[in-house]
Amino acid sequence: MPIPQPIADLPTTLDGADDTTQFAALTAALAAIPDLQQQLAGLRAEVMQRLKVGRTWDEVGELVGLHPVRASQIARGVSGGTKKRATPTT
Repeated sequence: MPIPQPIADLPTTLDGADDTTQFAALTAALAAIPDLQQQLAGLRAEVMQRLKVGRTWDEVGELVGLHPVRASQIARGVSGGTKKRATPTT
């Protein structure tokens, strides 16, 4: 899996560059993160699907240290999302 170029270029670009060049490089790298995150999630789902072959979700969950339901969700590409927190009342 190729790392998006703006992220791969960071070490070289940031070394000794002026602030405007560093700012532009960091902005480009941040913009590339969603694509990288999507690629990584897809690869993780594929690995989880391979782990499932011949095993139960309980066994897979134990292998990777996750609840079996979460292991199954990852294999299907379901993102973790964020939990809604109750707003404290004053």
